[in-house]
Amino acid sequence: MGMWFARRRRFAKPQMNANSRHKTNECVTIPKQSLFIRALKALLSRFGKVTVNGIEHLGGPTGKIVVCNHVGWADPLWVGYSALPYTLYQMAKKELFENPIMGWLVRSGGGFPIDRGRPSAATIKQVILLVQQGKRVLIFPKGTRTRDQTEAKRGAATIALHANAIIVPAYYEGPEHIRLIHLFRRPVIHVTFGAPIATPLGAPADKEAALRLTAQLDNAMSTLVSSKRRMG
Repeated sequence: MGMWFARRRRFAKPQMNANSRHKTNECVTIPKQSLFIRALKALLSRFGKVTVNGIEHLGGPTGKIVVCNHVGWADPLWVGYSALPYTLYQMAKKELFENPIMGWLVRSGGGFPIDRGRPSAATIKQVILLVQQGKRVLIFPKGTRTRDQTEAKRGAATIALHANAIIVPAYYEGPEHIRLIHLFRRPVIHVTFGAPIATPLGAPADKEAALRLTAQLDNAMSTLVSSKRRMG
């Protein structure tokens, strides 16, 4: 699920550990941190050692679509955690909202319901509206959860074209799940946000434009993977 908080404070350097952010002279306005987010952030920090690169790519007033690889149910949590102080909104299966408590938790983290079997036009419009409002939406474009690199779906590119948004490719490397043993042996988690991909000004939101943008996105995500592997 996505995350979130806000207050006036010094922003972190582009490369840092998420558990100890260093101050710089650049000051940004960030949302207010709720009690729920403070508690969740403190809890997650006990389950992993997170290193974040490229968080500066999430800045600016223009709405953004963050596109990341998907390996398990834990990566939405860790990617959202790594994006702090920015909130990453994301689609969550509607069944999670049937339980009032779970629904509240998911909404508090920036989630909103979607029927994965039959995604509606209203859901897509909601994503476009969020991006047009300057929000950041997290999308996992893989059809299945796998570590292998596969072609990103056209959906993210099509939404970006409709919303005149910026796409930020991201790469997650870490555990598929959060386990109790991680309290005693915290895994190392790496999250990298790549250079933004701007949608061409005035480009039509048609199939050809979406395919071209998808190709750019695929190349950018492959570059993130290659760079991470070279660094070891």
